[in-house]
Order: sequence, then C-alpha cells, then structure tokens
Amino acid sequence: MGVANEMTALPEAYFKAEVIEVRSLSSVMRRIVLGGDGLADYRSSGAPDEWFRLMVPPERQQRVELPSQQGRQFHFDDPQPAPRWYSLRRWDPERHEATVDIVVHDHGVATRWAEAVQLGDQVLISQPHGRGIDTEADWVLIMADQTGIPAACRILESLLPGQRAHAVFEAPDEAATFTPTSPADLRVCWAYNPSPASIPSPLSAPVRTVELPPGRGYVWMAGEASCARAVRRYFRHELKWRSQQFDIVGYWRPDAEVYQRRFREVEEQVATVYEAGQRRGADSEDILDEVYSVMESRGL
Repeated sequence: MGVANEMTALPEAYFKAEVIEVRSLSSVMRRIVLGGDGLADYRSSGAPDEWFRLMVPPERQQRVELPSQQGRQFHFDDPQPAPRWYSLRRWDPERHEATVDIVVHDHGVATRWAEAVQLGDQVLISQPHGRGIDTEADWVLIMADQTGIPAACRILESLLPGQRAHAVFEAPDEAATFTPTSPADLRVCWAYNPSPASIPSPLSAPVRTVELPPGRGYVWMAGEASCARAVRRYFRHELKWRSQQFDIVGYWRPDAEVYQRRFREVEEQVATVYEAGQRRGADSEDILDEVYSVMESRGL
C-alpha cells in the first residue's frame, strides 16, 4: 500500500523569488508564478500534497531581503513580512519555477498582495514540506473548498491511469468553477456556497450521498476546520475506516481570533494529551481523537 500520511521533511530555509507571471484562473482565484535565480537551490519534497510559507511583504514593498539565521531561528527585517501557508501548486525543477494559486477574499494581507502584485516584484518563500497519499488505492475521493482546491488539483494530476477518482469541490458560484485534469478516470461535482465563510460548508453533506465504489478507497479532504472534522468523523467513526485510508485537514476557520482565545484555555491540556500519545507510540488518528475529545468538552 502507498503511504498515506507520512510527511516528507526538508531543512527549514527561505528563498528569494521574483514574480514572473500573474493571471486570474476564475472569479476567486489568482495564479502567481515565481522564478528567478533565488530559486536555483529550491527543492520539492516530491509529495503531491505540498505546502510552504509565503512571506507576504508589507504593502507596496517590491524588494525583499533574506532573513538572517541564528541556530534554528530566522530573523526578518522590519517591517516584517506576514507568513501565510499555501499549497505548492506546481514545481518545475528544470525552469526553477514555483506556482501558487491564491484565493482572493474581501480582506487579508495575502489577498491584497495577490491583487496588487506586479511582474518583477520579489517575495520570500520557505522550503516546502509534503505529505504523501495512497497512490495505489483502487479509487480516490477528493473533497475541497476553494482553499483546498490547489492541493486537490495537484493530487489529481498525480493519480495513475486506470484509477477511479471522484472530486467534490465547493465554489461560490458557477463562475468560480473549472475543469480539473487527471490521468485517472475522474468525475467532478460542484457544491455551491455563495457565502464561503458561512457555516456549515456544503461539503459535509455530499460526502454521505457519494456512492463509494468497491475496492480499497482513499479519501483526501481540505477545507474549513469544522467541516473537515465532520467529514473525518464520518469516515473514521461511522464507516470505521483505518487511519491509512484518509487524510482530512482543516485549513481555516471563520472565527479564528475568537477560536484562538478559547483554545489558549486548553492549550496546555491538549499538549499534554498529544505528548502522552506520542510517548506511548499511539496512532496519530487515535491521538487526534483524544485531542478532539478535550477540545469538544470545552465547546471547541
């Protein structure tokens, strides 16, 4: 069986990149291609689910400097850039070009940067990290809202001819849809949500209506955190799937500031539970069950 949840680690590092292409993919997605000599030593983890830190420069700053390093600590010039995690949509090792697709919202530093960025502008990006998927599954179910679609599309492109794949994507309207490509036998469905920040996400409903084919399946899902937790609960606790059969990740939540304040009240308890699980060699999903139990007892 292919490895589902193993993380591929590369040494932490930062690289200076230059914007060489900017274009709109849909009404809510902008594609930015980064290149330049600063990416000559950049490396991919090789995993289809791969992400990196985009160090968003202060507004109107077009030139950036690499951080200084002391031990494992990196120090950036003031005013400091704002770190945001993004999926590495594509890495071209021959041209040394990194592609990132950014969802444009009504607010946010990354949205403002993506809407205003120009060819030749510089930005810092970190070394990517990746997580593998089960490349040998008989069939694959991929679910994502707009924030998860870039990673989902790269995963679909990594599948094998003959595999069956079903993708369920969320979009605000038809103008935000597109036709993904994959070597696999791919079927795509769209769930519309005109207010993407609303809860619950429509992705938590179709997962129960999708007809799961026979054979060994694998599910990958990324999106709003509470929706991701509901999808995970369905496969892990209702269908009794093993942890190697799914990778379900919450990328964001609409009430992030309020949530973080409340989470700090149980942060030490969560850390204790997590560390105890690691010491006894527990499965990562078993540990996550215990963590969620602590959090849900406090209304999180």
